[in-house]
Amino acid sequence: MAATKTVRLAWLTLGVNLLIILQGAVVRATGSGAGCGSHWPLCNGEVVPLAPSTETLVEYSHRLLSLCALVLGGWLLSRAFLARRDKPAFFGAALASFVFLIFEALLGAATVLLGLTGENATLARGVMVAAHLVNSMLLIGALSVTLIYARKDAPPAPKLRGQGLVGATLLVGLVGMLVLIFSGGVAAMGNTMFPSESLAAGLAADFDPASHLLIRLRVLHPLIALSVGLYLFLSLGLSWWLKPVRRARHLARALLGVYLAQLLVGVFNFALLGPIVLQLLHLLMAVLAFALLSALTAYTLGLPTTVDVRSAAPWRERGVT
Repeated sequence: MAATKTVRLAWLTLGVNLLIILQGAVVRATGSGAGCGSHWPLCNGEVVPLAPSTETLVEYSHRLLSLCALVLGGWLLSRAFLARRDKPAFFGAALASFVFLIFEALLGAATVLLGLTGENATLARGVMVAAHLVNSMLLIGALSVTLIYARKDAPPAPKLRGQGLVGATLLVGLVGMLVLIFSGGVAAMGNTMFPSESLAAGLAADFDPASHLLIRLRVLHPLIALSVGLYLFLSLGLSWWLKPVRRARHLARALLGVYLAQLLVGVFNFALLGPIVLQLLHLLMAVLAFALLSALTAYTLGLPTTVDVRSAAPWRERGVT
């Protein structure tokens, strides 16, 4: 029963943080980042804003949900700490998740206190938004792995030593996804601060030397997306050929499906000049893709060849590592 409750807590923590990432995109897209002024953790100098504007409500609700996520992360870490002897991988993943949660709070505070909100259209703001998004993805990846190791049928902890080309291939994929996420954050800021009146006008601005750097950088995002997608397609096939793990194969199929859907949504998002609904859907699929890749990596590096997680007990009895 305790294990079941822990798994539910891990799911809840993962779900709340996913919602926070999407909510953060709403804050950015609606220009509500300055809704609480330059105050943090207070909101316009108040613990609870008494006469909030719409922007203040959006920003304040985002902060409240982030606080809930921090509490859930601490609760999950306490559960993992109690089980650290029996499930050291669970504790390690939960600890990493909590560290990323702390970084989330610090990056949010720095964004507000440094004035990187509202009408600020500097490159520094674009870099901050992108860095915040990368940390959010690392958090989602860590929570996904935490969820795996919270289960009764958890695989062994992944070991980089002895993984050879398989480990290197998957790690490069994770780094590539993070680079893609960073470029997406920069592109999102360019689109938010410098919206185009038409697709033709937007394309012209992308290649205009006089355009703001945030505008000229956003053209890199689709190029990186195509490159990373091609790499994932080839590398996941290579990983399966080098080390076939049945559970990882299911995740690889799901990952490629989500990534292809994400590319399609990205095309529509680009063609329709980024309506907020498509922005959120595009971001949601990016989060799911990174979560799937993180889980796939954990299973591939943790489980022996062709062994499924459902047969965990037999390979443990045989002493396979």
